[in-house]
Amino acid sequence: MRLVVLVLVICGCAHDVHTRYPAAPDEPTGTVVLLLSQPAKDVNVALDGVLVVEDAHTARIVISNAPTGNHDIVMTANGGDKAMRVWITSEHATVIPLGVPDQSTGFLKTLFGTLVTIAAYSLLR
Repeated sequence: MRLVVLVLVICGCAHDVHTRYPAAPDEPTGTVVLLLSQPAKDVNVALDGVLVVEDAHTARIVISNAPTGNHDIVMTANGGDKAMRVWITSEHATVIPLGVPDQSTGFLKTLFGTLVTIAAYSLLR
């Protein structure tokens, strides 16, 4: 029983994600590090339209072998999304700190909006 609980706790914790972009072997590459303000679930990251992270639970993403130059990164986490254009160099890692919405906030806003709508509808009838 303790083993099952331990496995569930470990699986529920956020882990750093290390991934590799499929760049051409002769292309100059660098590293991109996305630092999230808090651990997030359902994290997806695309670099120039190529999905490099899918459904992760993490607060730190390291993308190695990313091509140098200007590139577009799109990230979704906890129901929010961010799109940015970044400059990647081969000399040092490009580090991008990102704020992410609280996971519970979206549900509470939706619930509150629904309750307000019901109350307004009831008052108007």
